[in-house]
Amino acid sequence: MTEIDITPDDQKVFDRLNSTGRITHKLKQLMTKQWNICSLCSRATTVGRPNFAGYDSNGVPLLVGACCADNLVELASPTYPGVTSTLNITVEDSQPLWRYMDFAKFVAMLIQKGLYFPRVDKLDDPFEAATGLARREKEWDDYYLEFFRDVVVSPVPGYASPDLSPEEREKEAQRLLREFKATSLVHRSKLVSCWHANTGESEALWRLYCPPGTAGLAIRTKAGTLWDATVNERSAVVGRVHYIDFRKGYAGINERVFCKRLSLSHESEVRAVIASDPSDTSGGRIVSCNLGMVIECVVVSPFAPVWFASTVAEVIAKFGFAFEVRSSELLEAPFY
Repeated sequence: MTEIDITPDDQKVFDRLNSTGRITHKLKQLMTKQWNICSLCSRATTVGRPNFAGYDSNGVPLLVGACCADNLVELASPTYPGVTSTLNITVEDSQPLWRYMDFAKFVAMLIQKGLYFPRVDKLDDPFEAATGLARREKEWDDYYLEFFRDVVVSPVPGYASPDLSPEEREKEAQRLLREFKATSLVHRSKLVSCWHANTGESEALWRLYCPPGTAGLAIRTKAGTLWDATVNERSAVVGRVHYIDFRKGYAGINERVFCKRLSLSHESEVRAVIASDPSDTSGGRIVSCNLGMVIECVVVSPFAPVWFASTVAEVIAKFGFAFEVRSSELLEAPFY
C-alpha cells in the first residue's frame, strides 16, 4: 500500500489551517474533476502527498497543492490521490452522455419530474460494488491481514507500542479485516444513475436497450449537467466507471461503486452516485431536477416504427416540455 508522505511544506498548511469538513456540492465536483491536479497552477501532486480542498477569501472552492495553499482561508479536507482514493474517475463537464430506454421509462421520468436512482444491489450485474472474484478472496484477505497485523502493533506517535501477545495480535487483525470487508455493504446500498459516454450514438446500445420490434429512445445530456441535476444531494459524485479484469486485480476500496467487469467495457459508463437512506427499503428513489435543463434532446430509436417519433413529440408537449426530438443518425442513407 502506498504510504502518506507529509513534507515540511505540507505540514505548514496543516499548522495554519484546521479541517472544517465543510464540503459543498461545488467543492466535491472540483475535487472529483481535478483529483491530483492543482486547480490554480495545474501542477500534479506526487502520489502520497496531500492536496488541500477548501475555499479562498471569496468562498470560491479550491483544490490545491502546497504550492498554492496560501490562497486557502478555509481547509475543508485534505485529499490523498493514489492513497485513500486510488481511481481517477474524472470526467469533463462537456462530455456528452446518453441514456437509452424504452418508452414507458421515459414517460415515468416525465411524470416524476426527475431521475430515478436505483440501489446498486438491485441492478442486474452481481459484480456491482464487488471487490473481486470469489476464488481470489483468500489472496485478498491474506494481503490485508498482513497489513493489519502490522497496524495493531504500530505505536501512535508519542505512545509506546501496544503489548499484545501473538494470539491477541491475530485476533485484532482478524477483527479489522472483518470490519474492513463490511464496508462493501455500504457501497452496495448506494444509489446510481447510469449513462453512456459517447460523442454520438451507439448501435450496440440501441440493440441492447431498444432492440428491433420495440419502441425506445435515448436522451442526451452532459456530465456537467448531471452534476447540476444533483446539486441538492450533498453526497452526489459524478464519475467515470473503470473496467477491471478481476482475474488479475481488485476493485478500489473507496471507489468500488465506480468499478465494473472488463466484459462490460462497451458500456463506457459514467454514473452519478448518491448515498441511500438506510431506512428506505423501496430499492431506489427519484431525484427531482429540472428536466428541461437536463435533457438536451431526445433521439428516437432507429428500430422504432415510423409513427413513434410523432407520438414521442406529442407526449413531451402534453407534459409541458419542449425537448428537441430527432431521428437516429443510424437511419442516414449511404452513397456508393
